[in-house]
Amino acid sequence: MQNDKSFMGTLEVSGTGNIEVAPDEATIRFSVITDAKTAAEAAATNAMQTQAVIDAVEQQPNHGVTTSGLSVRPLTTYDSMTRTSKITGFRATNGVSVKTKIAYAAQIFDVGIGAGANQSSGIKFGIQDEGPHRDEALRIAVKQAFAEASLVANAAQITLRGPESIQVNTGGRVVFRAEAMMAESVATPVLPDNLTISATVRIVFRTEVS
Repeated sequence: MQNDKSFMGTLEVSGTGNIEVAPDEATIRFSVITDAKTAAEAAATNAMQTQAVIDAVEQQPNHGVTTSGLSVRPLTTYDSMTRTSKITGFRATNGVSVKTKIAYAAQIFDVGIGAGANQSSGIKFGIQDEGPHRDEALRIAVKQAFAEASLVANAAQITLRGPESIQVNTGGRVVFRAEAMMAESVATPVLPDNLTISATVRIVFRTEVS
């Protein structure tokens, strides 16, 4: 008499796809910080200095200039004798961000500093349209997961009966570097690394053992 019994189970595997892509966009971030005796004076001075930076960078090749992080806060000193804090002035801060092509990043960085920006968080490199690269990374991840499942199934002498569930993570992993060294009469060197765009899948396969 033939034994038709089979045992159903699951096999969970994961796959990761990585795509290295040269960046095609740079975001330069400046800050304008001004101190004054009064909040109004700090804000007014900051507004003029920020506008000077905006006017300067807008004359350079770009596809977006924005401001963010506007604030005014008191500056204080602590008197250890009286154990009290005293307001000695006010600090106004505003941020200016510029998006441009990679080739103009160093030029805009130098122009912004020259126009009055007195702090910068550096240059971030990115990709304007990551969609096609993420799709390719996901295809690689799925292919890797299926290959791993097939290998394990063959080694364990079980039969795959198709995916039961699939989890996808395309959050990605972006790696960037901006080297910016300021020196009088010398253009700032900017050396971007490639970006790595990642996708990960976790697939649970139905399996059968006869």
